Amino acid sequence: MKFYELGRSMVEMLGVLAIIGVLSVGAIAGYSKAMMRYKLNKQAEQLSTVINAGLRYAKHWNFKNVQYVNTIPYLIKLNEIPQEMIKNNSTSVIYDVFNNSMYPVYTINGNGDIYTQFFIELDTSKDDQYSLSICRNIVNVAKEFHQSLRSMSIISGSSGDGYDANNVYGDSYCNTSNKCLKDITVTDIDNWCRYNAGKTSTPHIKLIWDE
Repeated sequence: MKFYELGRSMVEMLGVLAIIGVLSVGAIAGYSKAMMRYKLNKQAEQLSTVINAGLRYAKHWNFKNVQYVNTIPYLIKLNEIPQEMIKNNSTSVIYDVFNNSMYPVYTINGNGDIYTQFFIELDTSKDDQYSLSICRNIVNVAKEFHQSLRSMSIISGSSGDGYDANNVYGDSYCNTSNKCLKDITVTDIDNWCRYNAGKTSTPHIKLIWDE
């Protein structure tokens, strides 16, 4: 055997490198999808925790002579908020795994109606497809609470851009003229989330439950 026959040709080496490159791209894509699934599951867990805490204490708040009270500080003191959702020692806003901010507000309107408004402000720095997945996830979690919530709105951040649009209602408030939260479809969710994706103003989802 001649000495030069022991080596590999440049074409063979390039072929091996190409195969390694393709496998690496596939591995990275698979990891990204797995990480996204993990984060969506984590977000659902975090959101459910906060909603359940809000509902559990709803009948116990007894704020006097107020119109609005952010209940995050109280829920933190009650150890109802996971530590991972508290950033920069803030006691007024908490964050999910995707950095969406959220806060429940105890509210008494002019008619004496008492309820909590739970705002979830979507992080608009994400690309549209990424934002769509996150928005869908939040709505699907909210849908699971159709028996307890008064309503849900998928809204943009300014009054001139559909503020308080797309209201759907929990079981006790929906009827023939109000769309039921439990009945919203995948198409409904996609239409609403696509409408809000990429907004220059801050889009958010608002949940309301009774006190």
